[in-house]
Amino acid sequence: MKIDILIAIACSAIAAMMLAFIIVRGLLRSTSADSSGDRKAGGSSLRSILAPIALFVEHRRGMDPELNRTLERLEKLVVQSGGRFLEGATAAEIFAARFVLPIVALAVIVPLGLMLKLSGGLVLVGAAFFAVLLYAYPENGLKSAAAERTRQFTRDLPGSLDVMRLVAQSGGDLLSAIRSVIEVTPKGPVRDELSRVVAETTIGTSLVAALNNVAERVGTNEANAVFSTLAQSLEMGTSVAENLQSAAQLIRHAARVRAQAQAQKAVVNMSFPLLLLILPGIFIVLFAPLVIQFFNR
Repeated sequence: MKIDILIAIACSAIAAMMLAFIIVRGLLRSTSADSSGDRKAGGSSLRSILAPIALFVEHRRGMDPELNRTLERLEKLVVQSGGRFLEGATAAEIFAARFVLPIVALAVIVPLGLMLKLSGGLVLVGAAFFAVLLYAYPENGLKSAAAERTRQFTRDLPGSLDVMRLVAQSGGDLLSAIRSVIEVTPKGPVRDELSRVVAETTIGTSLVAALNNVAERVGTNEANAVFSTLAQSLEMGTSVAENLQSAAQLIRHAARVRAQAQAQKAVVNMSFPLLLLILPGIFIVLFAPLVIQFFNR
């Protein structure tokens, strides 16, 4: 009887945690969905809560060097993510979310546990679990968004460079080649960055400076090598088409090297489940009947 009660309590606690997770995840998705579309004035409900706290964080920034370094790191990640995380949240808002979201978790889970008449220990464990999870989510989610955008940019860049090379070989300059890529490239990081290059040149920024800005925003070795080389070719008057071809080959070679390294790591990563999960099951299936027959005798 006691075991049945414990099982019922455990199932109720798991259901409460899952319901709380669904509620909080829906709140987070509502703030980050469709960031490229039109945004309402005042922003989402979560960002409206984060805004006053973010103002206080910005005010404290000049007084706390450690806070300033943290915000600078977050600002770099925001730029690398393209401003798409949490509906374009600023670095200060993401920093504030680390403290607001755990409070949201406590405000949801504790009343929910009381409504379901769960034990106080289970409610505290669930609340602590989600509080820790949501404390780590803003920065880790921002890092994941930045890394995903960087991977997509690196993956799509060689094809765009090939298009630019064809335009340059046909007699067009680099800026016209960039415009051609924007016309034929589907929506993504490469198109966004090249569109920003054209926008910067339209307001008076030199093409060399705009290309260097792309390398700084993306923050990868491939992007730095490609766009810095293109900027130098414009300054020195060398062949743009040849530099584009060599840059595309360089990126594809680096991608092959990374793929080979990941394939080699896969063997090591598979050894753990193979030794601890698969082989014991095989031994049980093979030798369990022999062991049973031995003890039956």
